[in-house]
Amino acid sequence: MERKAHLVNWEVVCGDKVNGGLGIRKLTLMNKALLGKWVWRFASDKEALWKQVLVAKYGLEDYGWRTKKVVGACGVGVWKEILKEADWCWDKMVSKVGKGNKIRFWTDVFQQLYILAANRNALVEDLWDQNVGKGGWNLRFIRDFNDREVEMVGELLQALRDFRITWEDDSVSWKGGGSGQFRVKDAYSWLDRPMDVIFKKNKIWMERVPTKIMFFAWEATWGKILTLDRLQKR
Repeated sequence: MERKAHLVNWEVVCGDKVNGGLGIRKLTLMNKALLGKWVWRFASDKEALWKQVLVAKYGLEDYGWRTKKVVGACGVGVWKEILKEADWCWDKMVSKVGKGNKIRFWTDVFQQLYILAANRNALVEDLWDQNVGKGGWNLRFIRDFNDREVEMVGELLQALRDFRITWEDDSVSWKGGGSGQFRVKDAYSWLDRPMDVIFKKNKIWMERVPTKIMFFAWEATWGKILTLDRLQKR
């Protein structure tokens, strides 16, 4: 079998076209993105039957956003593998407060002031006082603030000034895309951080230009044309 020369590094080939690659997907990262979608769906879907089955089998933690850690004999299966992608996926999610009955106020929203809170595990709804006018916040702290903490509390009060509890369910939003919804394409792009390369994509990949010509131009841009000199070096 004839062994052909590999002119361009595979990492470059798998890069996005904007960054000088050919846009070929890496199977490992694509698999992670596809598994991550199920982590997202568990957190965002409400009454799906498949979710109810997982809840019945493994139980819930974090007020219903995810199942308990899968361990032991019952943890052998697809869901155990999916949960291995949970950490990076949750790093790209942000909580959206509705009723406030599934989101911890200090640990999920205002983590920097957590150590000062009198009730560190309080839900958002626990700190909302419906009896104050149109509703207001009842925040209690364990001590006085230093200068830096005064600034942080001021920022907190500013953020809460126009915020009100609603009748909508708490939810999650995806930070990796403009729509707030998980998309495999966005997740893959985040997992595959682009190379720090300025590449003139529009000068190479153009309409009405034969594919062979565009590919030749791409190789030439990377200085990887199989010239006589290169053949002799091989």
